[in-house]
Amino acid sequence: STTVLISRPKKDAEALRQAILSRNDSTQIMLAPAIVIASVAYSAQIEVYDAIILTSKHAVQAAVDIGPDTLILCVGDTTADAARKSGLNAISAGGTSKDLIALVKKLNLSKVLYLRGLHVHADISFELISAGIETKSVVVYEQTACAFSSEVLHKISKATELLVPVYSTRSANIVSKNLEGFDGTIILVAISKAAAEGWSGPKPCKTIYAQAPNSEAMLTAIASQLV
Repeated sequence: STTVLISRPKKDAEALRQAILSRNDSTQIMLAPAIVIASVAYSAQIEVYDAIILTSKHAVQAAVDIGPDTLILCVGDTTADAARKSGLNAISAGGTSKDLIALVKKLNLSKVLYLRGLHVHADISFELISAGIETKSVVVYEQTACAFSSEVLHKISKATELLVPVYSTRSANIVSKNLEGFDGTIILVAISKAAAEGWSGPKPCKTIYAQAPNSEAMLTAIASQLV
């Protein structure tokens, strides 16, 4: 039988576990965080920006601290929802970093602040600066890789088929390393082509892509493999 290996940070992992079980309550699920999110000390001068740009909900608290009254432009709905819950005025680009860049250009902004993690796949600031938009980039959290515990590795060694959802290039890369030596079947479910490209572990028997780069589409893709 298939075991879903959830490698998201703790809170996200628990939410995904509940969502999968609400669709299929007999699913075997293993929680094995591959990344720990921690805020980092930063200094952002008090300047006036036309907008603050976020590509992750993990940067929302920094946006609250730095510019509670500034317009917040978010890559997708999850980040925008988190920003609104924190009292920010947020607009979602509803998709990928390309959609977010297009939104900034469309709004004709001249100066923006990009609050980001230490590791990012797409260099949004480079794209915006190239488009003539003054962009300041500040790292406000880091995503630290963590090895699977011996307990998790023991459970993995007993599994015959793993369904592995990956949400970023970096997490795919970390999970790959943690699964070196696994000789069962792997089904990879990727939020994007970029996330799948981060995979360097045992060759998956198949790779499923989410129809859109968001958590709802990922849940649908995961559920489609658990019939």
